[in-house]
Amino acid sequence: MQTEARRSRRWWVGLVVIGGLGWLGLDSFKNSMATYSHDFAEVARRSGQLLQVPGVIDKSYPQRYDTAAGVFEFGVLGVEDRSQRMVVRARTVKPSNFDQASQVISIGVYQNGVFEARQLLVKCPSKEQQKLAGGGGSG
Repeated sequence: MQTEARRSRRWWVGLVVIGGLGWLGLDSFKNSMATYSHDFAEVARRSGQLLQVPGVIDKSYPQRYDTAAGVFEFGVLGVEDRSQRMVVRARTVKPSNFDQASQVISIGVYQNGVFEARQLLVKCPSKEQQKLAGGGGSG
């Protein structure tokens, strides 16, 4: 009789542990999913949410890179509406091909008037130049 009670208790404990781990995994997966948005006004309204935002690098905005703090700041313009402007602050190393690129996708959250990027994806300038030159390119 005691062994049946122990088995039952172990079964329930195992079920609770598996359920808890499943919930934790699902919650982590949900928090890692970035919603795509190209409208900077919408980005500002969704403050605090993880977003993936494309932008044209604003060459008129002064780039700042603080090596001690590991912070890179730059400006972007809207891909579809160049009158939209946004400041991006990335806590990452400045990508090596950033100065040759025209567009970047920033992944992070909008907070206190600045887009805090966790990751930067720079559009490959060589493929872009191939397309402009009529070379086709697949990128």
